[in-house]
Amino acid sequence: MTMLAGAAPAPRHTLFRRAAAIVAVAATAFLAACESLGVGAAPVPPPPEIGLYELRIYTPAEGKEAELDARFRDHTIGLFRKHGMTPVGFFHVKTAANAPADNRLIYILGYKDRAARDASWRSFAGDQDWINVYAASQARGPLTTKIENTFLTATDYSPKLDMSGVSLSPRLFELRTYTVNPGKLENLHTRFRDHTLRIFAKHGMTNYLYWRPAADQPAMNDKMVYLLAFPNQEARNESWKAFGADPEWKTVSDNSQKTGPMLASPGGVVSIQLTPTDYSPLR
Repeated sequence: MTMLAGAAPAPRHTLFRRAAAIVAVAATAFLAACESLGVGAAPVPPPPEIGLYELRIYTPAEGKEAELDARFRDHTIGLFRKHGMTPVGFFHVKTAANAPADNRLIYILGYKDRAARDASWRSFAGDQDWINVYAASQARGPLTTKIENTFLTATDYSPKLDMSGVSLSPRLFELRTYTVNPGKLENLHTRFRDHTLRIFAKHGMTNYLYWRPAADQPAMNDKMVYLLAFPNQEARNESWKAFGADPEWKTVSDNSQKTGPMLASPGGVVSIQLTPTDYSPLR
């Protein structure tokens, strides 16, 4: 190395610091390049494989709504995951103005199939942590007076479950159940597949999941169930108003019912508006 006359050599510790800095910069650049190429990055877990959904409805005992929420928030959801279940969404019913209070808790779980579902619930029920949580939560009386469940499978035209785009601001959801007249179920699915989902989206509705009830549920044989999402109540009302007035929808509806109405009357449409709980994965 050539040195200027009269210049003193740099102290050894200074050279070491400079060398270390150069190595650190080179290492940072190398890691950044690796990340851009996906080398060494942590693998993104695949979305859960869900072939069966379960819609569960809990009616709380009087005055027990907050305790039921606390049990789900603090314990139950974690234990569900521990035993292989996929918590999808947990909701309170949004009661219409001047209507009686509806305090039901409605939630959706996902599983690979019915065998996986049954195995998960068996292991959950036998988990000592759950046994302890359940006993403690029931010490002052039961938290629920009624539990209902329905098994559902996604239709061929349903959007795939996507939890990656979960809204940071809670949305308004709407759970709708249709009961058809005899022989009209496939006609209804055809109308949704070919027209209705697209027209819903045109008017600002988010198509979330569409289901057929799973087999061996006789009371559900003539039904379909689906879930929509909206930014808020006002958006929901405006979307439905625009949909109902859409000339294309009117034509589709008329053409699909030339041989008679599809939906039973009365009671052919049951709509429940839902607000996500603070612990719901789907918001």
